[in-house]
Amino acid sequence: MSLAVPEAADRAALADVVGRVVRLDPAAVVRLRDTGGEVALWAGTPFDVLVAARTRGSVEPRDVTVTGSDLLAALSVVDAPEVDPGAAVDGRWRGDLPGEGPWRAVGSIPAEEVDALVARITEAGLDDTAWEGGGVRVPARCLVAVAGMGWPEDPAALTVALSGDDAWMRVEVGDSAIVRRRRPRLALLT
Repeated sequence: MSLAVPEAADRAALADVVGRVVRLDPAAVVRLRDTGGEVALWAGTPFDVLVAARTRGSVEPRDVTVTGSDLLAALSVVDAPEVDPGAAVDGRWRGDLPGEGPWRAVGSIPAEEVDALVARITEAGLDDTAWEGGGVRVPARCLVAVAGMGWPEDPAALTVALSGDDAWMRVEVGDSAIVRRRRPRLALLT
């Protein structure tokens, strides 16, 4: 098993995202998918949303789940263009992922408003609407996850985007995002 991320800056950015995920949940698992020239990273959070990030590189096997702590150690301690991301724990991944895109922007949340919005949220209100625009409701849990990840740092605004089928929502923060399914999946009866 190997994760190849040739550029040191890309490895540092990926390690930063994984480090934030592990701080939120020390037992987090991270799914890595090779998308042809890029690696897509997905990680669950305690807020029932996914963290998503991309970087230039490749992973073998092309779709694998590893523990966040193992991946963080490989990226931070080894810091080489090619690392072993840790043992596969594919059985620990729960849930599905959105398609590769395209995503269409429907609004933006000024970054300076995130802390004020999060301060008004109670634990019981995680599914309450924290922001609404472009006909889209952003549940509080998405902004709590943004704040929990320690974002935003640089962006002037967070972009709210929808998947092509409108089933998924993204709150984009720079090169990373918080992703949540907008509609529950229908169970197939057999």
